[in-house]
Amino acid sequence: MKKLNYNMNYFKKFGLIILLITINSSSLFSQEDNYNSEHFGNKSILLSGTVTGSVTDLGLTYYNPARIALVENAIFSINAKAYQYNRLSLKNTVGYNTKLNSSKFGGVPSMLAGTFKIKWLKNHHFAYSFITKSRDKFDISYDTEIQSGDILDDIDGVEKYVGKLKLGSRHTDEWFGLTWGKLITKNFSIGVSSYLSIYNFNANSQTTFSVLEESQDVDFYFNSFSISHESYGLFWKVGFAWKLPKINFGLNIDLPYLEIYENGKFNYQEALSGISNQDDIFKYADLEEIDSNRKVPLGISIGAGVPIGKSTLHLKIDWHNNLESYDRLAIPDIEDGTEEVKSFYFKSTLQSVINFGAGIEIFINDKYKLFSSFSTDYSAANKNANIFDLIGDNENDVDLNLDFFQVGFGIDISLKWADLILGTTYSNGTTKFSQKIDFPGVNSNANEADKLTKFGITRWRGIIGMKIPVFGMNLEVK
Repeated sequence: MKKLNYNMNYFKKFGLIILLITINSSSLFSQEDNYNSEHFGNKSILLSGTVTGSVTDLGLTYYNPARIALVENAIFSINAKAYQYNRLSLKNTVGYNTKLNSSKFGGVPSMLAGTFKIKWLKNHHFAYSFITKSRDKFDISYDTEIQSGDILDDIDGVEKYVGKLKLGSRHTDEWFGLTWGKLITKNFSIGVSSYLSIYNFNANSQTTFSVLEESQDVDFYFNSFSISHESYGLFWKVGFAWKLPKINFGLNIDLPYLEIYENGKFNYQEALSGISNQDDIFKYADLEEIDSNRKVPLGISIGAGVPIGKSTLHLKIDWHNNLESYDRLAIPDIEDGTEEVKSFYFKSTLQSVINFGAGIEIFINDKYKLFSSFSTDYSAANKNANIFDLIGDNENDVDLNLDFFQVGFGIDISLKWADLILGTTYSNGTTKFSQKIDFPGVNSNANEADKLTKFGITRWRGIIGMKIPVFGMNLEVK
């Protein structure tokens, strides 16, 4: 019998690493551990969300609901139409000097909001809002092409092999909300926004590995994973706003997420054929309605709007609490009729983070206003790679934090028939980690420094919006 135990273990370990890459990179792709990746409201987008104390559009339902009692003529709003170019890159993931890329051009998350009154509740202000909080989709793949040589240990002679890898991620989070606000004194108001969140996360991977030995025997390995996480729940935002002669000030509290419904799914397939009858493996598990958890911690945002003549300086700082390690999916042990039991872990741990930003709204004249802004979006992910316990090597734990820096530029043009808003935003984040997939032979010429996986996301957005007077009210449209 051929001595191929090493190779069978290699294939099995390779499959576990694929699961890790699927779970971790999918989490990164969706930016779930970043709190400021999306912005809402035409001006608020160009100001990079630095408007907790000074928001003037209906983005206030998200940034500070108390501002609804202080802002005049905030009647109906649709986010400016925005398109984005999103590029994801992974370098040295499957070996030295290898690259996995995914580029996508399309629309971005948006907001629809409007205000309404209740006659018997005087001095109370109300709004509704529909927000696409997240909508991410990524697909990346890698093909080794045909490789030849004496590459695999314990297989005599020259082999030919080809390996293929596909990774996919889907993530949506739709919010449906109501906002209430009331003026307590002439210069002070309070408000509350309540949102129903409908959240869906899916990730999948598929790997094939084929080997042709010198003896013309063929070895084949197949591995696939898919995970699904569904959650319905409530978010609350409690806001306070002060309007003073020389400054506008705001405080917004994001209460922890309250989960109402949850569901998780996990599918796993693994097969190894051609080595020998006793070494062949076939494993399959399709698990539905497994326990899952979605947790979002407490957050506090403080902001100010400082008038400088007819211009305004916007400032913001926010803090989000940490979360101890918890199971996002409680995947049970998988038994396949043998003595071997497979255990999978899908955990999350979040650290506390502080973000800050500043924006400037420059008054040129009654026709033109310019916008410029900068903000941070630090990741809260803290050793999300606890699931690297799958391969039993804690030294391979990596910090997958992906920190973003965002800038925005734009102009507001007042025409006789409409206000036109034009602008662009840019964000970029990169990180490095040591865990990777080793295709045989691909990494043979690399030193330790070259074996770091480099991960990055770059995003450009172009924004076009109009505010048109319709029947006595201002209507902001795409």
